[in-house]
Amino acid sequence: MTPEQATAVYDILVRHAGARGDGRDEFVHHLTHGCTEFRFMGSLGFGGKLYVEPGRWRVDCYPEDSTAAREAAIRVANAALNRLHDQLVKL
Repeated sequence: MTPEQATAVYDILVRHAGARGDGRDEFVHHLTHGCTEFRFMGSLGFGGKLYVEPGRWRVDCYPEDSTAAREAAIRVANAALNRLHDQLVKL
């Protein structure tokens, strides 16, 4: 992932999944060095993670921490990540 892509992904995590604004530099560093999972927590709780998978980026949380609000946030964030992935990767 490029620094620009990682920054755009983190913007979505902040906006839709409650990621901390001050975690951006660490996130960009890890994602640009091959990390395929990153625990950002945010509004998804301790299990809030971004997964970089072949053909997509997605967020999820621990099943035991799932609530209706968290599931809604996951759906919105994943839809935004899918749109971003289509724009930046599937050109």
